[in-house]
Amino acid sequence: MATQAQTTQHLDAARQLLDDVMEEAAGDPQAKATAAVAHATLVLAEQVAAVRLVMAADAAGNGAVPAASAQ
Repeated sequence: MATQAQTTQHLDAARQLLDDVMEEAAGDPQAKATAAVAHATLVLAEQVAAVRLVMAADAAGNGAVPAASAQ
């Protein structure tokens, strides 16, 4: 559980930093491109974290699936 909370904190901090960079990159095309790549990487990291939660629930054998990842 501590790992999951720590991952969430890191992703939240990364998202806040990315939001700050996006605000400052208004006129610079290179900064916009870099921020877009960073955003794509962050989205991927969030998806990996969600998959890890699903896999952990499955490994626990209780069949519980976190609501955010249920489809």
